[in-house]
Amino acid sequence: MKYKCDMIQDLMPLCLDNAASESSEKTVIEHLSECKNCSEYYKSLSKELIPIEEHKDEKYIHLAAKIRKRKFVTTTLIGLFVGLFCFICLNYANGYRLNSKSAADLSGRLNETSEIITCYKWKDNFHFYIYDSYSCFDVVSVEKTLLGWKSNDNWLNWPKWSMYDKNIGIETTGELCHYYYDEGVQLFPIIAYDENIKTVEVTCFGQKQTKEVHTGELLLFTFDAINAETNEINAAAYDENGNSIYYYDNTQEFPLWISSQSLF
Repeated sequence: MKYKCDMIQDLMPLCLDNAASESSEKTVIEHLSECKNCSEYYKSLSKELIPIEEHKDEKYIHLAAKIRKRKFVTTTLIGLFVGLFCFICLNYANGYRLNSKSAADLSGRLNETSEIITCYKWKDNFHFYIYDSYSCFDVVSVEKTLLGWKSNDNWLNWPKWSMYDKNIGIETTGELCHYYYDEGVQLFPIIAYDENIKTVEVTCFGQKQTKEVHTGELLLFTFDAINAETNEINAAAYDENGNSIYYYDNTQEFPLWISSQSLF
């Protein structure tokens, strides 16, 4: 044999890894055809190296798949975060808020002097805020939706008028009738300034309510709205002896409380 076995065996791993030169491969092949021992050694060596190489390839494939999966998850999470952020910003710009008070404050019917007198909660998803803007009273309705709370009149600017020049001892502070499908509610809030007023009686939708008066404090009457065509309100204020001293005149464009003494 032209070459020694130990030199040929040193070249075998290079041949199996396809790293040997063409002349070296030719030398190994010629030697194997002549040397039975080296031929057996080559077979055993090839069985050891090939599985290791296959295992290495599988490891690289698994690692690449893991990297691609992690990259996909990261990209998806970033996309979801950006989408959610844009969605929240858009809803915020459209007037949706996390609580009803913040949504009510966005109403175009309010101004810098508006202060909340009270809040009436109806059916869990409707809140009615009564505001006092230098005695120009407003009732702002706010609805809870899937996107959050939103005022029903965000972009409206309603005319206001002062009631102080007409105040005769009792006034209505923002009457409102609200319907939701086949259900509704009538709000009739008043404030009495005349200390002689002890009780107020209000009738609406055929429902009569009588409440005691605390001078200067809001008194809120609420009625189930049955039929929008029959929501005429009749009301009167009484002294401690049960005598009517004011009545609610709903025949005018803007209903007012009138002193009963003006009738005589």
